[in-house]
Amino acid sequence: MKLTILGSGTCVPYHRRGSSSYALQLSKSTILLDCGNGATWKLGKAGINYLDIDHVFITHFHPDHTSDLIPFLFATRYSYGSTREKQLQLWGPPGFISFFSALKEAYSDWIVPQELIVNDIDKNELQLEDFVLKSAHTLHTENSLAYRIDSEGKSLVYSGDTDYSESLVKLAENADILLIECSMPDELKVEGHLTPTEVSRVANESGAKKIILTHLYPVCDERDFLVRTRNKVDVDVVVAEDFLEIVV
Repeated sequence: MKLTILGSGTCVPYHRRGSSSYALQLSKSTILLDCGNGATWKLGKAGINYLDIDHVFITHFHPDHTSDLIPFLFATRYSYGSTREKQLQLWGPPGFISFFSALKEAYSDWIVPQELIVNDIDKNELQLEDFVLKSAHTLHTENSLAYRIDSEGKSLVYSGDTDYSESLVKLAENADILLIECSMPDELKVEGHLTPTEVSRVANESGAKKIILTHLYPVCDERDFLVRTRNKVDVDVVVAEDFLEIVV
């Protein structure tokens, strides 16, 4: 299991960090977690063929997590000189099929490649090719989800955007990697997002083995989030950077 950070930032334009997107390569499947602006070209820079993506999992419908679906799907439909050789599945919280239908209304079949399947996630657990996907509702939007991917004895949990949620703690129990948003310092707490102290609480209560802090607003780079979090947990903590690669 290999994780590549494509975008570790937020909706705020920032030269150091793009919007939320993460690639996860398993033995058979290649997964995209969220698809914020710039994700498609960043796949190429990271050496991942966008036509090799099997699944895209969207946590919620905010633009900084979904906006690159349009260029990603447009490029997939019109992949001149290349051929997509496998099915592409898009997944999202309840309402995702309606969300995609609205995109299709705006962009017509230009964003509908062959072999595309669009799914609402209506079960807490799905068995897919070489992994199990588990999901849990989190405290951000009405239908936001966090995801857990278990494959060949390894596990990664991606929080998406969230406030402190007991559901996230349960989902992340003993996970090898907890990829978790840490949007603001404690003194600038915003409802619906986590701070270093709250991340530490989730980490300690879940027993996750490695913490990766992501979804960082520019102000986060002015504060030492690494020290603030490490001082409160007994596991390894990493601050995400665009194009950082981590083997689980």
